[in-house]
Amino acid sequence: MKLSDIKGERTIDVIADIIEPIANIATDEQAAELFKRKKLPEGMTPQQFLTKRIRKHAPQLLKTHKNDIITILSIIAGVPPEEYCGALNLTRLIGDLIELFTDEVFRELFISAQSETGNTPSTSAQENTTEVKA
Repeated sequence: MKLSDIKGERTIDVIADIIEPIANIATDEQAAELFKRKKLPEGMTPQQFLTKRIRKHAPQLLKTHKNDIITILSIIAGVPPEEYCGALNLTRLIGDLIELFTDEVFRELFISAQSETGNTPSTSAQENTTEVKA
């Protein structure tokens, strides 16, 4: 199931319940690195670059944030974490993670919106767009 499939009042409950495990991952610099937007290196295809990043960062994420991942996936699936974990196998985990990471709503809400150049603005976007009167 994707976040974009969740409708009605349940939407609020799901977002409220996944904020903590997502914050746990986001505050772990090594785990969060997988989700940061990065500029595609010259000479690499998007698939090669994605594979390289997954190979480098996914093991750390999976090993150090098992409970957070299970919590997020179980909440989205609408089942208790124990039930989700009891039915978990390699096929389901990979399928659920791919479905989540390719969900446009999930990406818009929770994946870092860093610029593709890797440059960080020196001020906030609001400050950068404030009108200056001459």
